[in-house]
Amino acid sequence: MLWKKETKNYDSMYVDIFALNGGEASLEKAIRNLQCHEKESVLAKNDTQSFQKRQAGNEYFSQGKWVHAITLYNESLLFAENSSKNISLAYANRSACFLKLKKYNECLVDIELAKEARYPSELMPKLDRRKEDCLKQMKNDVPSKLETKMTFEPHKHFPWMANVLKIDRDADGGLAIFATEDIDVGENIMAEKSFMCFLYRHYGSKCNICLKSLVNLMPCEKCTIVMFCSECKDNPLHPYECGLKSCIRSQTNGQIMRLVRSCLLGIDHFSSADELMNFAEQSIKGDLHEIPTTSLDAKWKYEAFLKLPIDNNNGVNDDVAVIVFKVYKMLLNITKIGSMFQSVKRRRFLMHLILQHYHILELNSAIGTYLPKMDHTENNCYCTQTELYSQYFRHSCAPNVLKVYVHDMFMITTIRPIKKGAKLLKSIYIEDFLSAPKATRQKNLWQGRKIFCTCERCISNKMATSAQRRRMTLDPDYLYIVDYDESIRIDKFMPTAIDKCKSFLQKYGEIRFCKELGVIVEVYQLFMNTLSTNQHLLH
Repeated sequence: MLWKKETKNYDSMYVDIFALNGGEASLEKAIRNLQCHEKESVLAKNDTQSFQKRQAGNEYFSQGKWVHAITLYNESLLFAENSSKNISLAYANRSACFLKLKKYNECLVDIELAKEARYPSELMPKLDRRKEDCLKQMKNDVPSKLETKMTFEPHKHFPWMANVLKIDRDADGGLAIFATEDIDVGENIMAEKSFMCFLYRHYGSKCNICLKSLVNLMPCEKCTIVMFCSECKDNPLHPYECGLKSCIRSQTNGQIMRLVRSCLLGIDHFSSADELMNFAEQSIKGDLHEIPTTSLDAKWKYEAFLKLPIDNNNGVNDDVAVIVFKVYKMLLNITKIGSMFQSVKRRRFLMHLILQHYHILELNSAIGTYLPKMDHTENNCYCTQTELYSQYFRHSCAPNVLKVYVHDMFMITTIRPIKKGAKLLKSIYIEDFLSAPKATRQKNLWQGRKIFCTCERCISNKMATSAQRRRMTLDPDYLYIVDYDESIRIDKFMPTAIDKCKSFLQKYGEIRFCKELGVIVEVYQLFMNTLSTNQHLLH
């Protein structure tokens, strides 16, 4: 089905995916059914909504829940009508939260934003006192910081990985990343910017483009679903997405809109449909295991994206066909894209390109849920990120590296000593996985990814001795982590626990992977991810 042509002739058109799934009329009806029995949400600017959001934020502020309050003040900004006084009031209230969180630069920026938005003159003395208080605290405070940069200099041709690594073929002929010198535990060796991020819900929680949180987010002036950080406010693709909401159900809407964004990111590199067709066909049909020479070329990222692995059973069931058709119609309604894909042949290609993107995103997108639970919201999947280097890692139940999210970045840090020439190994799953018995791990891998694991931990009878495992369970670092003292505040506990995880992994790095090491790695990744996206917890 995917990339299948009507005949074997070179210039033949690709098959009509939609005709094979009931036709466009049937798919149009299915799209309408996506919103059946759902209450339409308000997407227009609305000062009443803005006021209500700010009042809800004030309630959280009075309870000392500064992060929750910021999210509501952001939502107040999203709904505030242009030139409304709600804009200045939301910025001012948000500045008070930043002051409480010791984010002094953000506090000062918000104070200026409030003034620029014509903050009421009768309240100005209060804002000026806050500025004086902020400057005073700023002078006396030394903030903590979670290090998120690579330990080593970047690679000459692949700046997202350290110069102590190389991409090469492994024994099976696939691509992998190898160490070119010995690397210790706790080193940051990769920092890759996601190919694409998308926010499913909680639009006031993060920058819609790069997922930064707890910064001076500013709303789109036209829609109520996008906020930008200062670096992303001029994003060229947003005008095409502005105000688009394909489905009331946030999960389905996110699934569709992330597909729209990924297609926009790809198409934007090309001036014509024919140029894109030639590029995409060569990328997909080329050697998927070709060793890349550089990632500096702007189109390299899109080529790497198109070469990401997909499910071999990449059929088009009814649900997939509906999503692909919806995205197809949305893209063609964009003037620039509609004019590029006017002929039947080009539109057939677009169908297949969207389907390729769909399967890539389904298998290669990571889900993020690092938002503190709020009383009025659900707390399941709310954002997704797609990485490009996943094709260079093989799964192992005895990993020597783990992945940490930092906004739109993927950090790779070492959790075992890595010898020169050794391959980097990453676990597909971490939480409640590495400490599980072999049968459970194998079952989860097969059900989730159709993987039968043959890593050294799964096929070797050699394992850590009873004496080694007992020594680990009696180690003070291990006991501090697993016997959490609830009298210690979690925000004070996590930074210390991270240091003890690293210390533990350094001490027992040469011991064969076992349940006890799995427990520590699970905690290490959980706390690193939590702190990297909620750095206010370091204060």
